[in-house]
Amino acid sequence: MSLKRNKILAFISITSFFVASNVFAAGYTTREIIPGQSGGTDDFMSYLNSLYTFGIGVAALLAIFMIGFGAFKYTVFSAGNASTMGDAKETIYSAIFGLGLALVAWLLLNVINPDLTSNTMKTMPTIKNCLKKENCN
Repeated sequence: MSLKRNKILAFISITSFFVASNVFAAGYTTREIIPGQSGGTDDFMSYLNSLYTFGIGVAALLAIFMIGFGAFKYTVFSAGNASTMGDAKETIYSAIFGLGLALVAWLLLNVINPDLTSNTMKTMPTIKNCLKKENCN
């Protein structure tokens, strides 16, 4: 039952992400400013890019914090206890894995289309525009 619920939630999340481009109406400026963004924007791709850049930065900071916490736990809290040392090592390995996962996500998006990781894609291409050969990035 739990697996079915997770699949439904994942489907709704992915679908709402792709439908979200229609939410930004013409002339609307976002009120929420993402750190690193100069001001509100009425461009969905600019907002998405700022959100993505902020997310990668937060993931890197959290990974560095968790590596430090794991090292502190290994040296101070373990006091020779093998179980605590193993737990601290697992914390460090998990933080490195999370950082690697964030970097692989960036690399994958950069390989697919470098405009996705930079702020050069101004509009989201749609199938209708690509079929008409208009604004198809």
